[in-house]
Amino acid sequence: MSRGLPTTALEFATRHRAYGQGRTVAAVLGWVPLLVLYVFSHTKYLRPYVPDSKGLAVVVLIVIPMTWLLGIAWAYRRVGPGVHGLVCPGCHARLVDDAYKSAAATGRCARCEDTVVVDVGAPSDAPGAA
Repeated sequence: MSRGLPTTALEFATRHRAYGQGRTVAAVLGWVPLLVLYVFSHTKYLRPYVPDSKGLAVVVLIVIPMTWLLGIAWAYRRVGPGVHGLVCPGCHARLVDDAYKSAAATGRCARCEDTVVVDVGAPSDAPGAA
């Protein structure tokens, strides 16, 4: 499967669907450690390691885990589109969310107007064809 753009509408939709499934994986990688930490902090296994200071406990049990979750989400938002071939070849914009909807509807990047989706049945001299 080629990762370059322009591509067909079906391939573009398939890539976007795979990106969405990757979001689910990233969410699980973000939330599971938080749940494990929460469960273990209320058992005899982790309680000895929780600081006595309330401020440090908040940092260990809330701030650090939330930073982990937000870091995973941010990293996937930055890297995921490139992995799935959803980056405009002209301006390198990530074609996800509203940019995906616009590109899927018009066949062009909303930022630079470069062609990103071509119709398989369109003749080579038709508008929107590469």
